[in-house]
Amino acid sequence: MSNTQKRIASAIVMALIVSVCLYFGTKSALSFILVVGVISIDELFVNFFKGSRKSINYLISFFSLILPFIYFNFLDHSPHFLDVFVNAGLVQNLLLLIYLFYIPMESNFIIKKIEKYSFVSALLILLPLMSLASLFQFDKWISLVVVLLLVNFGMDTGAWFFGKNFGKHKLWPSVSPNKTIEGVIGGALTSAFVGGIAFHFLFGKMEVKLFIFFAFLGLMSQVGDLIQSKLKRQCEIKDSSALIPGHGGVYDRIDSLMFLTPFYAVAIKYFYFG
Repeated sequence: MSNTQKRIASAIVMALIVSVCLYFGTKSALSFILVVGVISIDELFVNFFKGSRKSINYLISFFSLILPFIYFNFLDHSPHFLDVFVNAGLVQNLLLLIYLFYIPMESNFIIKKIEKYSFVSALLILLPLMSLASLFQFDKWISLVVVLLLVNFGMDTGAWFFGKNFGKHKLWPSVSPNKTIEGVIGGALTSAFVGGIAFHFLFGKMEVKLFIFFAFLGLMSQVGDLIQSKLKRQCEIKDSSALIPGHGGVYDRIDSLMFLTPFYAVAIKYFYFG
């Protein structure tokens, strides 16, 4: 089986798993998100930042994710509890943007600091996943999650198609050699179209600002992918793990989704369902 065939087969399996978890409701969806988070933290902690699974920092990382999810799932569904994580996720995104655009590739200062305090890596997963969980407070949470996933998928697919067929100008060779400007533009337009149509179909709204917003989310998705690419290069690894055939690890699949989710959660809360 070729790598492309592995990628397609794995993508179908992942889509089926997500669909089943959404179908069975909040508990199953949150449980799936928690499992994804646990695996991603393991990949970041061990493979990116060279931490040991036998260390106390490893336990701290896991409990920092598990405890908020348990608290939200069983004790407190209040928006105020979730808002803390969503707002912190936005601040974290700002810091990641500074890391991406202003920290030189040859500088290992940030990586060394995280390796020393490796439990901090859990925040890269915890804050976006709790932002995703914040969507569950709405009656149409499944539709909101579906739109988010389609926007992210639209960016990935559009960037691949337009980059492969029309890409001539490299976006940022030192960070991600294969990405092109044409691919990014095509991906953003695809996100705008897919997200806008899906939102209209599921919520009955068709507005120009929605298409602009979903194009913005598509761009943020690409930024999230660039951040992970830079982390990989500085940590000298190719994939977060080899768990998913043809795709690498779980974090390889959700890196872009993690970055755009806080933006999406805030927009949904304050502009459409707040």
